[in-house]
Amino acid sequence: MKYMPLRMLACCFALAIVATALAAPSIEIRLKNGSAWRGELNEFVQVKFVEQNIEIQMTGRLVGATKYYIKIDGELGTKTIFNGDIRSMRTLTDSETADAKGSSETRSNKRGAKEPAATDADNQPRGVFVLPMSGMVGETFRAQEIKKIGAHADSFGPGQIIILLFDSHGGLAAAMEPIHNSILDVKKRHRVIAWIKTAISAAAASSLACDEIYFMTEGTLGAMTAYAGTEALKDEELQAWLDLAAKFMENGGRYPYIAHAMIHAPALLSYDKDPETGEVIWHNDLSGETVLSTDTTNLVFTSGTAVDSGFADGIADTGKELAELLDLGEWREIDTYGRSIAKDWQDTVKRAQEEIPRLLARRSMTTGTPEQRIGALIRIDEALIKWIERAPAIAKRMIPASKDSLEREIRELRKQLADLRKRR
Repeated sequence: MKYMPLRMLACCFALAIVATALAAPSIEIRLKNGSAWRGELNEFVQVKFVEQNIEIQMTGRLVGATKYYIKIDGELGTKTIFNGDIRSMRTLTDSETADAKGSSETRSNKRGAKEPAATDADNQPRGVFVLPMSGMVGETFRAQEIKKIGAHADSFGPGQIIILLFDSHGGLAAAMEPIHNSILDVKKRHRVIAWIKTAISAAAASSLACDEIYFMTEGTLGAMTAYAGTEALKDEELQAWLDLAAKFMENGGRYPYIAHAMIHAPALLSYDKDPETGEVIWHNDLSGETVLSTDTTNLVFTSGTAVDSGFADGIADTGKELAELLDLGEWREIDTYGRSIAKDWQDTVKRAQEEIPRLLARRSMTTGTPEQRIGALIRIDEALIKWIERAPAIAKRMIPASKDSLEREIRELRKQLADLRKRR
């Protein structure tokens, strides 16, 4: 075997490193129809994709690509497109690329000038609907209100913007999946956005169906440990929750194992980020440059870590700031329907929390003749049944008897009352 001089070997090695560094990474984008696009970053492409049930065609430069989405810098600005929404994708010809580059330069020259506000068909600034999601998951915010705001937005046509304003430290595990599924259903027709002030535990899980998540500066999201009674889930129950939460994460177009790091402390999470393209590569260990979760903590995103890792899309503390991030030009709420139904329900919950204890106290202290006591018990039981029907989650926590047992008791009390009246 012949040996190369050390200096020449070092030179060849250095050239190999430079060649490797300059070569653009090869990318494969799998499309929903089973085909694939193959190419490199910074190529000019044409993409057809679906957004709010509308097919859109966009031409531009591929500036980012992950397992779940691509980013195109083109005539619509820099657009994030989830792979599942892509209908077709092709590389532009040389002449098409030259035209696209010219358009890109024109847009670059115009940057800095204020863009006109997005408008609807009536030439009015595009607006939003806001639904506050505050308090206890499953009690003060529920799937029912999400369905209502979705149906209300339907009356304005597809493609409406619905802001879910999260401010909750968690709640009932049983309510997470209905809420999540309600969001999935509404976002088939509308653009559903999570705006995070606080989303911990069940509230974090509830937000994950949203394709777009924005944080307030002091916003937090994570720590999704689930409990059975006072103890954290273990063994098969824990694994079932890990699997379901990973599915929640994927439904919003995100890396599934982020959910594991939020639930189970031994689940590690870190990432590397390309400084030029912004592409994030996740690791289920601590090998990434940025560590998010060690074996002693459950992951909770801050606004900074959420945006840097690509988990969230931006930071906004006011409606005006959020409107700019959403390319709306200005903040305009179409109406107050979402805020009204949220307040109405929270008022109902407050009344339940005040009235149910009073009813239970009266039930244990009925006075008067036997007929008067039986009549009072019947009226109290009927009132308790109404609360079970109106606010089942609150009633289940506060009323020791079930609806069936209260109905049986009412029937027995009425028999007793009838017997007393016969004896008169």
